[in-house]
Amino acid sequence: MVAFVAAWRSWVLGGAMAAATAFASERITYGEVPSAALGRTLPVAVVAPAGKAAAETPVLFLLHGRGRHHRSLIDAPEARAALLTAPFFIVLPQGEDGWYIDSPAKPADRYGAYLTEVVAWADRALPVSKAAARRGIAGWSMGGYGAVRFAQTLPGAFGFVGSVIGLLDFPRPETLPAGQNYKVPLPRFTSDPARWRELNPLQHVAALRGSALTLVLATRGFERTMNEHFLTSLEAHGGVARVHWLEGGHEFTLVERALVPLLADAAEQFFQP
Repeated sequence: MVAFVAAWRSWVLGGAMAAATAFASERITYGEVPSAALGRTLPVAVVAPAGKAAAETPVLFLLHGRGRHHRSLIDAPEARAALLTAPFFIVLPQGEDGWYIDSPAKPADRYGAYLTEVVAWADRALPVSKAAARRGIAGWSMGGYGAVRFAQTLPGAFGFVGSVIGLLDFPRPETLPAGQNYKVPLPRFTSDPARWRELNPLQHVAALRGSALTLVLATRGFERTMNEHFLTSLEAHGGVARVHWLEGGHEFTLVERALVPLLADAAEQFFQP
């Protein structure tokens, strides 16, 4: 594992952008996911591992943050280089501004059901494993929230669950210290605190039992207190997470750096003896 991480860092930080670009034309592809849940088709990007992918290749579903899209990581050179080193499939769906949940305020916005369709699409279109131990879901910011909450609705379906600067004690009242709150999008989550509790990942940590959990956190992120609350609740329920602290705030450059430990942890889970 140490050698894997070292090689990964060498590739990402060593300026191998030309090689990454050459591989991208062959290994990064785009498709469309027909969604009955949303009543339309949404785009999806796929990063394939190097070489000919064998049947039962591990797969990581990687969800974008708010205001971003399925190409955001691919369009960023450092992030793209990291993605291209992954020895497994990475599926990056378009999540729009849906928070990857079935909205209680907008019945037509069934982004949780849509994620189920994305997984089913990958099973049809790619030679990916259906074994939970070789499947993962992760995301950053809004996507970190969505990945953890989606995994909680399907206990045991993903052997690896990851969050990068995700909002994991949310939605919630704005009662945290100054600079540590985030305004709840009421048109998405309603104004009912009881519904917020149902949708808050902190309230469902026990559902993650059996999954390897990685959190990449920012030392100066506005979501830091939320994540500390989540970790306290997780520990109280006997859960364990691998935590990587990175210097910085809630920013895209930190997400790019976070891919190295996130994907390395996913690989460790997928290829364990």
